[in-house]
Amino acid sequence: MRICPKCRKPVEETWTFCPYDGTDLRPGVGKETMPLVSQKVCPKCGAKYDSRTRFCMKDGTELKTA
Repeated sequence: MRICPKCRKPVEETWTFCPYDGTDLRPGVGKETMPLVSQKVCPKCGAKYDSRTRFCMKDGTELKTA
């Protein structure tokens, strides 16, 4: 596990972008951000997430495919 330099949340070693804030995690790229395509949505609050995220970070509800 490594830590996203922007949001400080744990991210997988193999991930290219942070699923929480879109930060580019590739070595040598810098601290630019690139948004990820949201593919899941929280049915309770409407928050959108990357397909790798399973539960809403705001309320814990299981996400549904958009």
